[in-house]
Amino acid sequence: MYNSELFSLSYMPLLIRLKCCESVRLPRYLGSTLHGVMGWILSTNNETYQYIFENRKYGGGKQDIVNPYILEPPRYQEIYNEGDVLCFKFVLLGKATNYTKSVIDSLVSIPYFELGVKRKKFELVDIIQADGLKSIWQSGKFHTEPIATNMLATWEERGISRCSIHLITPLRIRRGGEQLREIDFPTIIRSITRRVEALTKRYDGYVDDDEVSYVCELSNSVKTTSSGLYWSEMSRYSNRRKRKMDFGGLLGAMTFEGDMYHFAPWLYAASCLHVGRNVTFGCGQLDVVFG
Repeated sequence: MYNSELFSLSYMPLLIRLKCCESVRLPRYLGSTLHGVMGWILSTNNETYQYIFENRKYGGGKQDIVNPYILEPPRYQEIYNEGDVLCFKFVLLGKATNYTKSVIDSLVSIPYFELGVKRKKFELVDIIQADGLKSIWQSGKFHTEPIATNMLATWEERGISRCSIHLITPLRIRRGGEQLREIDFPTIIRSITRRVEALTKRYDGYVDDDEVSYVCELSNSVKTTSSGLYWSEMSRYSNRRKRKMDFGGLLGAMTFEGDMYHFAPWLYAASCLHVGRNVTFGCGQLDVVFG
């Protein structure tokens, strides 16, 4: 088994399911919409809101402070009819998992989620701990006490020489102030190792710094065998800045060849933690397949 002490981080993925109460057309990509709704709901508990949504204030207001949560919007769908179910994940990381109960209490306390420009109503169906599919709350009743998972780096197989990475939501990585329009395997490994380093150091976890340096150097040996990436133009409206913001990123798939043994734990982490910028709006979500 690969060393399970490469990194560790508390992880609480909440799967939130809503039922559409009246037909509505929503933005095709719901990352920004759901981010705003979750922020509004959690603002009813000031301590929870400040820690989860405004954590950069605890770091002197620096803009590059990593946030202790991730949002995973549903796959692209514009039309929701009455009775349709909308599912998304809200993932708490590190010390933010201590606020799980408070987050759930805020979610179940409101009569409806209101989405879209016309603020159409969606009713909360249930809340599930996604990593074990355990029901936490359903139909007004609490079922299972949520217990955070400790994300460990584990990998038990050798001899894996290929992997494919599918970018599910726009990947936004900057270098030298510019958005990257092309990426390679070392870029992905550098992005996830830096993200794990930032999360564990700020929100109470562990990472082996020597292993980070080693795996980043080793990543140069992995070759890209195919790439079907393309740039997806998107924008979102920022209530803070009162204007539209660029939200474009890379989508598509890539295939790589090389010994994956040392990289598998980090790629697994990337599939859980996302990579790049704007992960709190759902960006940077990816799937990894080994072969």
